Order: sequence, then C-alpha cells, then structure tokens
Amino acid sequence: MPAADAPTLDEINRVFQMIMGSMMSQAVRTLTLMSVAEHLAAGPLDAEEIARRESADPAMTRRLLRAGVALGLLKFDTERATFAGTPMLSVLHGDSPTSLKHYALGAPSRSFWLPSLTMPETVREGVNHVTEALGAQLFEYFAEHPEEAANFGAAMTNLSVPIIREGVGRIEAPSGLAVDVGGAEGAFVAELVERNPGLTGTVLELPHAVPAARAAAERRGLADRVSAVAGDFFTAVPEGDIYLLKFVLHDWDDEACVRILRNIRRAMRPDGRLYVVEMAISDADPSPSAALLDLAMLVATAGQERTREQYERLLAQADLRVRQVLPLTDLYHMIEAV
Repeated sequence: MPAADAPTLDEINRVFQMIMGSMMSQAVRTLTLMSVAEHLAAGPLDAEEIARRESADPAMTRRLLRAGVALGLLKFDTERATFAGTPMLSVLHGDSPTSLKHYALGAPSRSFWLPSLTMPETVREGVNHVTEALGAQLFEYFAEHPEEAANFGAAMTNLSVPIIREGVGRIEAPSGLAVDVGGAEGAFVAELVERNPGLTGTVLELPHAVPAARAAAERRGLADRVSAVAGDFFTAVPEGDIYLLKFVLHDWDDEACVRILRNIRRAMRPDGRLYVVEMAISDADPSPSAALLDLAMLVATAGQERTREQYERLLAQADLRVRQVLPLTDLYHMIEAV
C-alpha cells in the first residue's frame, strides 16, 4: 500500500471501535437492564452500591460502569470514587421523555442479535436466514415470545415519540375515525385523538399485541375513544377516514407493501387520507442511523429502508396519489396520500 494511502492512528482506532461495536451494544443493554440510569437519577453512587441494589458482582459492575464512562454515558469522580450520569444516560431512563430504554433492550436481544450473525450469508445469497436463526419469521417469533414482543412494541413507542409529535401537528383531523395500521401500542393514533376531541381511533394489530395497545389507551385515559382490534393487514383493514402507517412498510418487500396499501385503499372512505411515516435514506449520503437500521431490516425482515421516491412508487402501484411530503426530522418524513 502506498504511504499516502496509509491510515492514520486515529482512523485505525475508529475501525477498531467499529469492530468492537457488538461489545458497545451489549454494554448499553446491560447498563439498561441494571437500571443504572434510574439508580443515578438522585445523585452519584459508587460501584458497590449499584452492585448491591442489583445483586451483582461489585468488581464486574465497576468494569461495566467504567465502560459507561468511556462511552460518554457516565462520569467518574476520582476523589469520591463515585459514578454519575451524563445527559446521554437519561436516554436509558424509563421515565425520560426522550427514552430509548426499550430500544436499548431490544436491538441487541436475541430477536435481532441472532439474525445479525447471518449477515454474510444473507448478503451473498440475497435472502435472509431469520427462520434459521430464530426458528420462525420475526413476527411469528414475537407471537411465541410475549416478553420480547412487549418490549419490541414499547421500543417502537420510544423511537416514535418525537416523530409522532412532529407528525400529529401536521395532520388536520377534526372528526372521523383514524386507523393506526400495525400501530404497536397505538401511540400515534392516541396522540392524534388527544389533540382532536371530535376524532376516535382504533389500532389494528396482531392478536398478541392487542392487550398492550388497549392498556396503553387506558393509561392515557382514552379507553372510550381508542380501541384495538386483532387482524392481519395483509387480509383487510377496518374502514376509516384517516390511516396511519408508521414504521410498517420498511418491514416488508415491495410486493407485500403494495398488498397492505391496496387493502387500505379499498377500506378508505371517500375523502380519506393516508399518512405514511418512514425514514428517508439516501444512496448518495446515507446517515449512519439509516444505514444501520437498514441492515437490521436486511437480516431480520424482508424489508428495507427506502428513498422517498421508492415509497412514492409503492403508493402509485396501490392507486394512491401523493398529496404532499412533510419532513418531520432530519431522518424521517411523512407522506400524505389520497
């Protein structure tokens, strides 16, 4: 290799950290499982106290916390030998408005971790090995593992909160019925109904996810205005005026997406509207978040992250016309279709 092309020590170190990324994910997952953010919410603690509260080994706990310092989640007071949280740690607190606690537990868990080990074969063969890794397709696996399914639903809610707030503010919905298709806990439709007193809502989900959606509506005091029904969006969706489709299409291949969209088109009342919320990826300048989530889709589902133009083509195939595209954040957009 010519000297001019030799990597710098900093670049070598960055590649090393990429290689060790799996340990980073598991460290964050373990810090979350041990409720370190919650323990430190009231102030600094030493490793021994956190270990005592969690019935964990003190020496091992100290090493884990030291990794948290290296990752910027924690800071260490050398005089008092205590650990304290940084603003980043609050993202792992279950009560934080910016919480990703459930996502931190779910992304490095069996449901995505085991399929990720088959990425080389998936890329070479053009088909994923999720059934080989989990014994079932992802959503079939969740149906058989209710604890992981519940965490997945909560993780989608965590990830959705800031995007939902942006999206709901752009939707005019004074009355009618809003259907949250594949809406997990129904956070999107619940927020929309809260802001529009004349609106009611329903969540269409697989049977194992319906209880969580109903419980979420009850917690928000919306049990009389937001329902949850079991169903399969590949077969049919309830009749409605407004359809919400958030983080659903990226789970499926193009053919499956068109089936979902056509079912919505058939059920849509006159003057009905569909709002599709997804991440917008770019081939020319992909964000790390979008590119990595796309790889998660690659190994665990038949889907992918798509460009805005790709989503518009899927809508057109289902006889839906794009009315407008609304940017929500740097990564996400909402397409209104009629």
